[in-house]
Amino acid sequence: MASLNKLAIRGIRSFDDKQISVIEFFSPVTVIVGHNGSGKTTIIECLKYATTGDQPPNTRGGAFVHDPKMANEKEVKAQVKLRFDAANGQRMLAVRNLSVTVKKNGAMTMKTLESILALADKTGGREGKRGVISTKCAEMDTEIPHLLGVSKAVLENVIFCHQEDSYWPLSEPSTLKKKFDDIFEATKYSKALDSIKALRKDRVAELKVEKERLDGLSREKARADKLNNRKSDLNCTIAAKEIEYEELKKQYELLVKANQKFYDSATKFREIYLKVEDLTKQRARYQEELDETRETLQELDGSDEELADRMKNFDAHIARQKQKQLSENSKLQAIEDDLKSARETHVKLSIDQGEYLAEEKSQEQRIKDCEGLIREISAKHQIKGYDVSPLGRDKTLDFISLLGDLLQRQHKETDRLQEEANGHTDEYNRNSRQLQMNLDRLKQERATLHDRVTSLQEKIHNTEIEVEAAQALTAELRTLKADMEEIEHRIKKSREEIEKAKYDEHLAEKNTKAKNLELKREVLNAELSKTSAQAEARARLDLKKTELKGKSAEVKNILNVNSARFRKLVGSEAQPETMEQELDRVFSRKERECVDLEKQSAAANQSLQVAQTELTNLRRELKQFCDIGKNDGAHGIFKHFLQVGQVKRNCPLCSRDMDVSELATFEKTSSPEATARFQSELTEWEQCLRDLQSLTTYSVSSSKLRSEVPMLIAKVEEKEEELPILIGKAEELQERLNFMKRELKDMSNLRQQATVVSRTQRDVERLEREIKDLERTLSDAGSLKSVQDIERELDSVVGELRANDRERQNLMTERDRQMSAVRTHENELHGMQLRHSELNSRLRDRSALERRIEDMRQDITSANARIKELDGKIIEAQAPIDQLEEQYHLSHRELTSRLAEAQQASQALNADSDRLQMNHKQVERYIRDKRHLRLKECEARINEYEERIQDLSLRAEAARQVISLIEKEINESGASMANLRANIRVRRLLRDIAATEAEINSFDMEEAARAKRIFQEKYQFEKQKETELQSKYAHVGGELSSFKSQVQQLDNDLQEFKSINKKYRDQLVKVKMSDMANNDLEKYAKALDSAIMKYHALKMEEVNDTMRHLWNKTYQGTDIDGIKISSDSEGGPSKRTYNYRVVMTKDQVEMDMRGRCSAGQKMLASIIIRLALADSFGQNCGILALDEPTNALDTENIDALAASLVDIINERKNHANFQLIIITHDENFLRKLGQSDVMEYYWRVSRDSRQKSVIERNRFG
Repeated sequence: MASLNKLAIRGIRSFDDKQISVIEFFSPVTVIVGHNGSGKTTIIECLKYATTGDQPPNTRGGAFVHDPKMANEKEVKAQVKLRFDAANGQRMLAVRNLSVTVKKNGAMTMKTLESILALADKTGGREGKRGVISTKCAEMDTEIPHLLGVSKAVLENVIFCHQEDSYWPLSEPSTLKKKFDDIFEATKYSKALDSIKALRKDRVAELKVEKERLDGLSREKARADKLNNRKSDLNCTIAAKEIEYEELKKQYELLVKANQKFYDSATKFREIYLKVEDLTKQRARYQEELDETRETLQELDGSDEELADRMKNFDAHIARQKQKQLSENSKLQAIEDDLKSARETHVKLSIDQGEYLAEEKSQEQRIKDCEGLIREISAKHQIKGYDVSPLGRDKTLDFISLLGDLLQRQHKETDRLQEEANGHTDEYNRNSRQLQMNLDRLKQERATLHDRVTSLQEKIHNTEIEVEAAQALTAELRTLKADMEEIEHRIKKSREEIEKAKYDEHLAEKNTKAKNLELKREVLNAELSKTSAQAEARARLDLKKTELKGKSAEVKNILNVNSARFRKLVGSEAQPETMEQELDRVFSRKERECVDLEKQSAAANQSLQVAQTELTNLRRELKQFCDIGKNDGAHGIFKHFLQVGQVKRNCPLCSRDMDVSELATFEKTSSPEATARFQSELTEWEQCLRDLQSLTTYSVSSSKLRSEVPMLIAKVEEKEEELPILIGKAEELQERLNFMKRELKDMSNLRQQATVVSRTQRDVERLEREIKDLERTLSDAGSLKSVQDIERELDSVVGELRANDRERQNLMTERDRQMSAVRTHENELHGMQLRHSELNSRLRDRSALERRIEDMRQDITSANARIKELDGKIIEAQAPIDQLEEQYHLSHRELTSRLAEAQQASQALNADSDRLQMNHKQVERYIRDKRHLRLKECEARINEYEERIQDLSLRAEAARQVISLIEKEINESGASMANLRANIRVRRLLRDIAATEAEINSFDMEEAARAKRIFQEKYQFEKQKETELQSKYAHVGGELSSFKSQVQQLDNDLQEFKSINKKYRDQLVKVKMSDMANNDLEKYAKALDSAIMKYHALKMEEVNDTMRHLWNKTYQGTDIDGIKISSDSEGGPSKRTYNYRVVMTKDQVEMDMRGRCSAGQKMLASIIIRLALADSFGQNCGILALDEPTNALDTENIDALAASLVDIINERKNHANFQLIIITHDENFLRKLGQSDVMEYYWRVSRDSRQKSVIERNRFG
């Protein structure tokens, strides 16, 4: 527990600013006494300021600090220094500094200077830790209550309550509520509970949004699954079409190759010319590249194979070097890591070595200290044989055993003396009691006789007065009779007024009305109970109505936003019930139209592609025929010349007529003379004949071309005319298809909104059904009214009931007042009647009174004689008592002195033995733990790690050198590689030039100039077959392209749903986790609320039990049986608060104490409440300060308060750090406390000659 040690004050209020006043706080009680205005309360203010940082009320502007004008200074610095023991056992020091400065205009300004919170010891903590905890006032204001183990509210309102605020338990309700909330820390927990509830509310709203998002993702996932299924079907169709397409493609390509082979056989010479031209250009390019490369070349020796081998292995070599570099780097890193680890271990071992050396030195010092203690103790207690050095372990153990025996003998001697003193005291008490009993008996008899004499004298005096007064009894009787008649008249008049007022009838009416209102209240309470039991259903009803309102607003908002688009796409107004069905119907129709358009567009594209393919084929055939026609020209001219010459018998060139002979010569000469001349020409003409015969096919083809080329041209023109029509149709269909797709996309987006509307509409219908069911359930249960409505009706009924009770109470009060007046008059009349009888009796008993006076005087005479006799016996009985007491004091002082000497010797032996035992235990623990062996092991490991560090350093340096050489070789590899590549390139270019030249020379240009054989007849058939196969191939390709475009469109559509499965799964997990988190938050809120309620109830019960116990023990009056704090819960289960009031009980009836009790009762109640609160909320802090607790208390209650405080002190003085601080100006109260042996010293605060407050410690007694 926390406790206060010392308080130093300088410059606070009336305390001097030049010197420090110190007060030490005792346990269990510290009493501070002084006159009013001496500065007692300033001590409480300083304690409160030091612990909480709060200055006393009404001290703004420097009133808390010593006035600079009184000190004749421009600036006064003040300081409050408090040393206390924290709840954790540490001794702390808190220092707060203030200064007040006087300005030129006379105004004062106060500043808070730097403050300090630190450990109280000079070293600032063990092992060199920092001693100062904080120098900031805000941190100190938070940290000091934490160190004291209580909240700041408990320090301000319970422990260090200012005298001006001492009546706060009986203050107005708002102030009382705030203070109790601070003490119970209700605000902190209420804020935590509100935060949890607000967080859960936000998370519920977020969960609702997340669920909506999950529904949207679910719809998107379904859409994506539908698209994926459609895509899968299309992919299957595409796979089948691709197989068919590939087969047709292979057939077509084989046929094209075959036809191309036929074509190439006739046009190969053109390829030869082109190839020779390309080779010539290639040779020039090679030469130019060779020249450019040789400009920056450094030629290398060696064959091409050697250079290629070098080139081939260069990268592998560099790669091996880089791999080697990485390997060396990893080795170097491993070595450096080992080196770092070894150095860290070496540092740790060095630290351990230092610790072991320090422990070894400490062990040696402890052994020396132990030997010094043994020599000191042996010399002190005259034990011989231990003044040598060094002492062995066995010698030390023997000495400790010997010292223990000596201590045991000393304890026995002390116990014997104590028993002897106790026996002597018991004998004295027996004898003293016997003698005192005899003396008390005589004194009691004397006191009885004395009281009897006094009583008889009073009776004689009174009887003489009665005898003297009996002479005036006749006149008094006449007066009394007249008064009796007047009282009888008043009684009669009052009874008539009571009968006229008819109080009983009015009260009966009020009672009937009260019963009816009570019955109504019971009905409302029952209805409230049922309604409270149905709170969950009603809460669900309110929640459903709110949700219905939100859903309806959401539907309306979506319809307002999308109504124009809906009318455009559907052609009618959007209705929430049919919106989704209408869109699905229109979407299905549009989707079918889109599919039809896609088919039409695919067919149009296919037709267009077929037409384009056919047109391309026709143009290619036409071009081929034109090329063939060019090759057949010589054959046609020759044939034309021959035919013209044979028919017209003239030369077609010169138009010269030929006769038969010339014609024969023209055709063929066969004369012997010409044979020799034409023999040489024959060979040439035979060769020419063979060449011309090879042109026969071309001649045939030429005849065909004359008929086929016009047909082909006509077909090309026809296809060219059809092509724009097909293109326009395809574009129109594509445009319609795109428009339809845009409409479908807009409709798809609108369908999502329609799905939200439909789902929300279904939610609205479901909520309406649920609301009707809940309302029907609540109606069946009895009422549809809410708890608030019933509570308002109940409050109204209670108000009427209270008003009726007030009226009934007023009637009863008025009736009781009048009846009381009647009874008063009757009592007066009865008293007068008794007085009348008494006066008559006294007149009759006058002579009897005179005889009684004479008898009483004789009794007084005999009693006085007996008193004198008893006085002599009392003097004789007092002598042996005084003699016995004197003998007892002499012997008791002697025994006490011997006992004190024995106890002092025992204490000295105990202290020496404890010091020696503590030192010897530390020595033995060092030997038992073998700490000296650990030092040697540590030194061996340090040497081992030093050798390892040196070895690792050498290995690391060697690895760095190897890495440097490898890096140098890798860095210079680029230039070598470039030159090697250039040499290989030059040699390759030379070879390419030579090869190109050889290839050019290899072509036979004369042979290439000759025409190739004419195509076989089957070329046209194969060409036609190629065209048909191409058309079929193109048709399948168009279908395949259409399907792939659909797949592409589906892929584009699926891009909108990318990662939809993952998003849906993540969202589902998120929703489930959020739902679970919300449920946990609800459980946490309920658990916290329940814990707060339980804590509050337990604390209130604990506080009220303590208050009841202290009140019954302290309060001496009979008008109040007890007091307690009543806490009324408000706000319902969702936001519960408490209103507090202090009530007093009398005969099981509770009444508010505020405004109904005296000043003394208020003071006593406030003290008891603070004691109870300190007992309950200050379990870690046993401090409580009471400032002027006897104010407004009478003598009996002051004595009772002192007795109660003494009981509390005696009960708790054995508790750790219990401290009660009492400030009072009541010397009698101080004396009561001092006589109870609860304190030895007290502090007195007074003013010196300079009117400065000073604190002095005084011994009581």
